[in-house]
Amino acid sequence: MKNPALTSVKERPFDPRVTLGLVCLAIFIGAVDLTVISAALPKVMIDLRLSLDTELNRASWAVSGYLLAYTVSITFMGRLSDLFGRRMVYLLCLIIFLIGSAWVAAAPNLTMLIIGRVIQAFGAGAMVPVSMALVGDLFSPGQRAAALGFIGAVDTAGWMVGHLYGGVLMRIFDDWRLLFWLNLPIGLVALVLTWYALRQVPTPPRPGHFDWPGTFLLSGSLIALNVGLAAGSELGATDFYGERLGPPPYAGPLVVVALILLALFVWVERRSADPLIGIELFTQRNTAIACVINVVVGFGLAIAITNVPLYINTRLLLYHPTDSDILRIAAWDAGWMLSALTLTMAAAALPGGFLTARFGARLPTVLGLSLALLGYMLMVFWGPDVTYVRMGLELALTGIGLGLVIAPVADTVVAYAGEDRRGAASALVIALRLVGMTVGVAILTMWGVHRQDELRRAGVDNPLAVADPARFLMEIAAQVIGETFLFGAAVCLIGLLAGMAMTAALRQR
Repeated sequence: MKNPALTSVKERPFDPRVTLGLVCLAIFIGAVDLTVISAALPKVMIDLRLSLDTELNRASWAVSGYLLAYTVSITFMGRLSDLFGRRMVYLLCLIIFLIGSAWVAAAPNLTMLIIGRVIQAFGAGAMVPVSMALVGDLFSPGQRAAALGFIGAVDTAGWMVGHLYGGVLMRIFDDWRLLFWLNLPIGLVALVLTWYALRQVPTPPRPGHFDWPGTFLLSGSLIALNVGLAAGSELGATDFYGERLGPPPYAGPLVVVALILLALFVWVERRSADPLIGIELFTQRNTAIACVINVVVGFGLAIAITNVPLYINTRLLLYHPTDSDILRIAAWDAGWMLSALTLTMAAAALPGGFLTARFGARLPTVLGLSLALLGYMLMVFWGPDVTYVRMGLELALTGIGLGLVIAPVADTVVAYAGEDRRGAASALVIALRLVGMTVGVAILTMWGVHRQDELRRAGVDNPLAVADPARFLMEIAAQVIGETFLFGAAVCLIGLLAGMAMTAALRQR
């Protein structure tokens, strides 16, 4: 019997590619809001009359709370779409995001703003795996890889251009509430058009039950891991002499709790008649390798997200310490420089999908990780005087490499999961990438602060005693950032070796 979800374009009022564009519009808006608040946070604190000295940690929950809720929603909304239909769950998620946006825009205080951010994230995070599963329903196996790669690239690009988008609007309007009010007209247009485009997509009820124990255990593990590893960022707080405060006492125990909950999750899933994520995904060679490579991609992205803004901010602050507008200029420059990575990722995702459909997952995976490895190795040699042109070209090379990888690893997991598990498998793809990013930022923060302090002490006890203190500190910062790009090269090498071990392409389902 012919699957109605794979009817030809002529039998549908909308080309599936148009539908893909509409769902990606909402995905991009939700991903942008993950980081857009960072550009507006100083203005938020001023408008809400918050003290920078005593309430900055609480205000940071406007960012971290969104990330946590974003991650948690990913874990179970994909499975809900398996059981109750993509269209209903997707539209519900978009409505939740719009409600959260209005809540944030009208928030009278910080507590209400954080609540609104959490509401936003529950809708935004869930749209990604649901959309990826929808692609599996609408596109033929030969077209699916490119479409999945495009969704992954749009989502990742949104995370990384959010700061630039927020910085541009704040520079023009200087109104942080406008950032969130703008979500409403754009989101409502996307809601109406997507509802119309999906009106004939079948949403038959599927047999099965929702796995509540698995959901709670996996969500708890991800929350503990994110909070515990994010605590490492507090190592960045140092005094003039480089004395570190060290991570808070709860960081280590939370990571241990995360590992315990993950072990319990695996134990429960192995015994569940209808698990949230089928453990058999990890027993198949290609899907297990694809999951490892997904973590590698997330870790590699964390390198760029952390290092590029840090490098640009350090250079501009040291060489222009009296410029009152330097932080805004640095945010502008960093946002444009990161776009060299994200735009090429998005551009490379489509050819990555075409290569996957033609040759299988192994070729684009190996090619992409080889290019990314080369890009990170070149960035190791960034010095105090590296030009923006060179930075942009090397970031673009890395972006092309990572972009080529997105489609094959996503298609490998989604194809093996089968029609009735596409939502859960899509959630796994995005969640693993987020885990890689979280681990990457934590490791780099803890190592980078220690290494920079070590080099400064080895060079001179008092940096102001040298002839050119700004140059001295910039050389140290450039060396540390260059060394951290070695982490990116190392994980790409691990991913490359894993990709070379992939077998022939899985049979498309």
